[in-house]
Amino acid sequence: MADQAGDAARLVLTTADGVHLVTTNSIGMDLVQEVARLLGSENIRSTRLGGDLTLWHAEDGPGRPRAGRLNAVASGLAAEYGSPPVVGPAVISGPIAHNTIFPLDAAEADRLVNRLRGDGVERALDDDCANHSPCRELLAIPAAQRESLFRLVPANTSDLGPDGIYIHLNDDLVALLVAMGPGESGSFQQAYPVLGHLAERWHTKPTDLLMRAIENMRSDDVTVQTFDQYDHSPMHVVVDQGVSGVAQVVRLEQLLGTDLPHGAIVGLPREHQIIAVPIRKARDLATIAPVLQLVQDIGSKALDRVSLDVFWLHRGRLHPLRAETRNGQLEQIYPPDEFRQLMERLPRD
Repeated sequence: MADQAGDAARLVLTTADGVHLVTTNSIGMDLVQEVARLLGSENIRSTRLGGDLTLWHAEDGPGRPRAGRLNAVASGLAAEYGSPPVVGPAVISGPIAHNTIFPLDAAEADRLVNRLRGDGVERALDDDCANHSPCRELLAIPAAQRESLFRLVPANTSDLGPDGIYIHLNDDLVALLVAMGPGESGSFQQAYPVLGHLAERWHTKPTDLLMRAIENMRSDDVTVQTFDQYDHSPMHVVVDQGVSGVAQVVRLEQLLGTDLPHGAIVGLPREHQIIAVPIRKARDLATIAPVLQLVQDIGSKALDRVSLDVFWLHRGRLHPLRAETRNGQLEQIYPPDEFRQLMERLPRD
């Protein structure tokens, strides 16, 4: 996309095709509408990058991050400011100041584009990946065997590279796409991250690879123990000693054999253990305290600890409840507003 001459304001659009300048005359809410048009979605999210830049990207729905290939350029820029990676196209505007969204001035936009185009990210993705790990190892796996080796594994967002494929669980945790390649013994025991540009090389979509991984996880050795709780929904303890571990949370409904329209109270004390209580009625919220107690009893002694908090799993996202305790007892939670609204809607009987 070419911009017009002169000193008109700009937006910077980053896509799989590269980094582009876009001329704009918009400001405020008009600018938001223009960003939504460029991203092709009404569901957009903004992230402030310092005091001078704002990063915009699309979601699958309100509070529902997209799954798929990372935007290497936008994610690299976000990482400079300690912000999480971005999936899909992204737009960079000027600051949000005085409750108004501003574009970039022409000179600032030019400097940003030159920096993003010159940082080597785009060129690195065009290199022959057969010479680089993990692509080298994955390309050596026969195509007929490859699809059966895809899995999802838990990973911290802070550890992600610029081109991973993953399902976003929350700001700290993702389910990362890997393929089980040969380790030192020659058996398929090493988990190699599947990078986004490999999907293009294999003539497929990242979302298709994610769905295949989830399907493969159905055959993994997962145990589900169910414990009845008087007057509450049962507590389920899911254990997967394989590579996926708590990434099995992406298919929790399948594992429990039930729909979760209101979500579930979830604990992740260890890398291979999920504790879950489906939310059916208002009284199920009383299980937050015993789930938290169990999570802290197990997790505090575990070397493979994931979290000592409890979560609300809803529509594929793990919302931390940010539980606070005193003398070992639950004192307060700080859930998202959507959870508070749910509490008011749940049936009482």
